[in-house]
Amino acid sequence: MNVDDLLIRYIDTQSKGKSVLLIHGLGGSIESWMNNIDTLSTKKLRVIAIDLPGFGSSDKPQINYTIDFYTKFVAKFINYLKILSPVSIVGSSLGGHIAAEVAIHYYKIVYKLVLVSPAGVLPISFGGTPALLKYANILKARTVQEVKRALTYVDNNSIDETYAHIVYQKLSMPGAKEAFLSALRGSARSARLNRRLHKIKADTLLIWGKEDRIIPVKFIEPFIKMKNCRLILLENCGHRPHVDKAEFFNNIIADFIND
Repeated sequence: MNVDDLLIRYIDTQSKGKSVLLIHGLGGSIESWMNNIDTLSTKKLRVIAIDLPGFGSSDKPQINYTIDFYTKFVAKFINYLKILSPVSIVGSSLGGHIAAEVAIHYYKIVYKLVLVSPAGVLPISFGGTPALLKYANILKARTVQEVKRALTYVDNNSIDETYAHIVYQKLSMPGAKEAFLSALRGSARSARLNRRLHKIKADTLLIWGKEDRIIPVKFIEPFIKMKNCRLILLENCGHRPHVDKAEFFNNIIADFIND
């Protein structure tokens, strides 16, 4: 789809049910949701997933990939889909940060909100966990195996060889590494969500792995104070609950949106 002169790769299952948009995290793509898209589409949900600009196979222009840019982009993308009813948004990590901003600024188009280990509440002084710095080093990876080792360290879990190859391939595309770093800076320098979460009108579900090494679960406190937010903490789970605990994740997402 062409959105404001950007060619955007996306998938739309066109299945019957409430519409849900999946937004990947930093360095991710549609393939980040490979354990979720097909299953969710069988649970009375129309599943839509995108490669954000700068990631996956979408265009990667040389621009500043700020949270403000992504917030406006997602709102435009939803508008281009011409879905008449509000859309639920599921955002992971950087995608969670973006999803929360969309819910604040474009609340009329958001039905329900699911935040998965979201960025956006870390203090400005936060210099990054060792795992986040290790993850950023995948930009220097020269082989699929180096990518796999970096991802395994970050997730504290085994990484599928196919997924490691996909990540390596996507990051090898022209402009991908520059976009990665720009989006990382954009998220770190954006206005914090902490004092604005009360502006989210949509019913919200927060899912966080207790063993998250990238964004430690101790930063969950601002969400505890939200009146319309239910929280799920998963033991033996890292930064990607939609991968580590896919079956549970898919069931709880479908129940939440269809409730």
